[in-house]
Amino acid sequence: MSEIETTEDYYDHHWSFAGNPSPREEERIRQTISLIPEDVSSILDVGCGDGRITNHLIPQYSRVVGLESSKEALQYVKTEKMLGSIDCLPFPDRNFDLVLCCEVLEHLPFRVYPKAIEELERVASKYILVTVPNSEDLKQNFVTCPHCGCIFHVWRHLRSFKQESAANLLNEFKVEIMKTYRPLAKVYPILTVMGKVARYLKLAVALDFPTDALCPQCGYSSAHKASSVNSDKERSHFSFLIPPAKVLGINKKAKGWLMVLYQRTQE
Repeated sequence: MSEIETTEDYYDHHWSFAGNPSPREEERIRQTISLIPEDVSSILDVGCGDGRITNHLIPQYSRVVGLESSKEALQYVKTEKMLGSIDCLPFPDRNFDLVLCCEVLEHLPFRVYPKAIEELERVASKYILVTVPNSEDLKQNFVTCPHCGCIFHVWRHLRSFKQESAANLLNEFKVEIMKTYRPLAKVYPILTVMGKVARYLKLAVALDFPTDALCPQCGYSSAHKASSVNSDKERSHFSFLIPPAKVLGINKKAKGWLMVLYQRTQE
């Protein structure tokens, strides 16, 4: 199976398990939308997924377009939509007041990433709004395929961003606003910790392989029957070998997300 095939399969697989946004994600969506300047009337959402941001924008702007590489995700987008890739955007130069790119750049392969940055700048006339995980330690979110032993990032993140790298991300745009969104537990933190401890103890006899994970090497997912898994490898990857901090979620995206609004500097 080629890299392209497994990548396409992964996103269809991921969105088939996505479900509704959590309250924390809904708040992040609200924070993102709040950064859109008042002089924007047209928006392109690149990597729009199932429209969880895109659909919120429809009543407010004269034109909203969602572009996504997953057919599975696009069926939930309720506005103008297009199947496509970030490194080859099918739009004229400076076609949208603002280009939105949320939780996308960290996923891009090295051969795609430079062209993707060029394309975002090319089609945006005024602004680009980007969100990425903030200072993520990629290894904290690695999992091991119980079938072939491949070790990979559970959400296919390939790079980590800090404020310094985000500030220098674009060539024809400057940072207008940069903020960090870090959700915090609002009630009874001790109960939250106790719940996570209970979850860790329960997982001590279970495989740490989420339902939306898909191995990039062999294509294995937890949807496959247990009989298809190599039992020796399966036994070697029980979650009691995984640091408790990882299973408890102590470090998982602990630094939140970077939200950056860029404004064009070159006319």
